[in-house]
Amino acid sequence: MRSRAENLAALRAAFREIEPGQKFVVDDFRPEDALGVALLYHAVYGDGFAVDSVYDPDAIRADARGGDLHMVVGRTERGEIVGLYCLFRNPPGPRIMEAGGWAVLPSYRNTSLAMRLAQRIHTRPPERLGLDAIFGQSVCDHVITQKMSDKYGAVSCALELDAMPPRPDAGGPPARVTLLDGVIVFRDTPHAVHLPEPYAPVLRGMYSAWGLPRDLLPDEGPAGASRLAAQRVDGASLVRFSAEGCGPDFADRLAELERENADRHVRHLVLPLDRPGVTQAVRAARRAGFFLGGLLPLWTGHDALLLQKLAFAPDFSRVQVYTDEAKRLLDAVRSDWSAPRA
Repeated sequence: MRSRAENLAALRAAFREIEPGQKFVVDDFRPEDALGVALLYHAVYGDGFAVDSVYDPDAIRADARGGDLHMVVGRTERGEIVGLYCLFRNPPGPRIMEAGGWAVLPSYRNTSLAMRLAQRIHTRPPERLGLDAIFGQSVCDHVITQKMSDKYGAVSCALELDAMPPRPDAGGPPARVTLLDGVIVFRDTPHAVHLPEPYAPVLRGMYSAWGLPRDLLPDEGPAGASRLAAQRVDGASLVRFSAEGCGPDFADRLAELERENADRHVRHLVLPLDRPGVTQAVRAARRAGFFLGGLLPLWTGHDALLLQKLAFAPDFSRVQVYTDEAKRLLDAVRSDWSAPRA
């Protein structure tokens, strides 16, 4: 397998200008589209996309064959790829996939292509994927993708501050980009959730607003051992700690993972709400500097709580959100970031 640097060098060598104004079709990905997909990512994001595999045509083909990636593309009559949108296996739950990787060549952004890509993904996910929900993220340095997400009925569930590196083509001083998480639920799975005390009012409000039936339980004390794993996203200087259990040793285990990942700009912590012990885990995380990110419905097949921690203070004035729901979420995140850690 070629390295990220080798793939980027190959894409620079393969680059050819694509003539604007050509007719195109929106179609499912074909293996022969892989180089065009990688070239499109490079044309839109430069060298800075956080996931290495988008620059690797062989990896793109392999992921599509294995069912971990479903892509729709905008393809010209010459076979050039001028737009794409994807479903991929990022959430750990077996019946939820993430929609993302949305990219349209700048010279085709004044066409219907972006809308047609989104409509095909959000309204016609293949039955073979067996999806109950689609997770997605919208950038918050503008609201265009947020409007599209709202159009297809996504609920604004979490806010990931400074989660992406600065855009290579952004004007002005470089600034990291905040992401708004959203979920479209096709088939819900009602289940019991344990409400952590510090966030019980916020979570109750979210469940009520979304109409997702849950058996809301007071949280019990920790039980068993804490089980946490770390997933690093090097291109974004981000690490995600995911907990499967919240035992009495949670604070020590979290501190250990933080020491191992001290170079990360952003640290996320995902806690299971279907298991007891989340209150003491939240308290330990808050003492360590974590604050609210939001709620991730059906993330593991059950709901999860997202907390976050940044190396530097966030600039909330740069975060643009579109819906009233997202504005309430932003207020809750900002309030928790400034609250005393206890």
